[in-house]
Amino acid sequence: LSGKPFGNSRCDILFFNKNIFVSKIFEVNPTKSKEEDLKKSNINSIRARGFLCLILALSWTGFAFAEYPEKPITLLLGWPAGGNTDIIVRPYADAAAKILGQPILILNKPGAATSLSLVQLKSEKPDGYTIGYITGSSILMQHMQSVPYDVNQDFTPIARFLMWNCMGVAVRGDSPWKSIQDFVAYARANPGKIKYTSPSTGNPNHMAMEILGKETGVKWVHVPGKNCQDALTMLLGKHVDASSSDPCWKPHVQEGRLRLLATWGKDRSQTFPEVPTLVDMGYKTSVISLGGIIAPRGLPAPIADKLQKAFREAMKNEEFKRVAQSVDIDVSYNSPEGLAKDVRELNAQYQQFVNEFGLAKK
Repeated sequence: LSGKPFGNSRCDILFFNKNIFVSKIFEVNPTKSKEEDLKKSNINSIRARGFLCLILALSWTGFAFAEYPEKPITLLLGWPAGGNTDIIVRPYADAAAKILGQPILILNKPGAATSLSLVQLKSEKPDGYTIGYITGSSILMQHMQSVPYDVNQDFTPIARFLMWNCMGVAVRGDSPWKSIQDFVAYARANPGKIKYTSPSTGNPNHMAMEILGKETGVKWVHVPGKNCQDALTMLLGKHVDASSSDPCWKPHVQEGRLRLLATWGKDRSQTFPEVPTLVDMGYKTSVISLGGIIAPRGLPAPIADKLQKAFREAMKNEEFKRVAQSVDIDVSYNSPEGLAKDVRELNAQYQQFVNEFGLAKK
């Protein structure tokens, strides 16, 4: 900031980065006393300096955003290395990294059904160099356990990229039930006789069956398994009548040993497009699980926009799509606003389910 006499005036010129010139002519009235003139000049000088600080701050901030990212980005993933989610996220992150021009490093932080990774993400700086992964388990856990985060408030949504549309209810191939209507009708006529399993208590598959039971007035018995494979073993071993689970039953359905009656998602599964959703069959029940990219709350809009564009473009990556299809998880994009809406809806649905079935955290 400099002030030099110019005739009967003073011209203060702010110079920045060879491109920005801001000038202000401060008139000096020669009829005023020297004291008044000096006072006015000081006020003008203070204003000019303040304006200069604002220009510099905005310019440097914009410059910093324009250069992002300048170093590798860490993606916190709440599942172990080598699992289905891990092997899908890696090619997706690699595709986004190529667009951004910096590596995206996967940091596996499993535990507490992915909630540990979200606890860490919440504590990270909102500078775009640490991002995370959110899924249905992350949302459910804030109702099942005491966790120090709120999925609706504490994170910045970037993009949804996965949907679990292949969750559904399967029965043995030799069972008398050819459709979900047959299955529901039998269960209604024989209260408490149908036993079904799911990978665990409180998971989306368990939730879907209980919501369907409430909608149709059916009472059936839940026999929780330890995981998807355990649920499959119970069904094949005739310990239960049906299994509501993820698609670990895929080869058995394809070979006819099991029959998939319906899927739980809003859209039909890309793996079994011929199998109807419950909504297709006239029911209201729909339970989804998703995979999305998020960041800490307070992420600057220019950085969020860069990330969103990169992850949206990464949806086109063929290796990512191939890997997702190989494990029967559907590639499905939604915008930051769409992901936020998905999370709100799923959060409300999970909360209602947990409260109704006495699974709320103590």
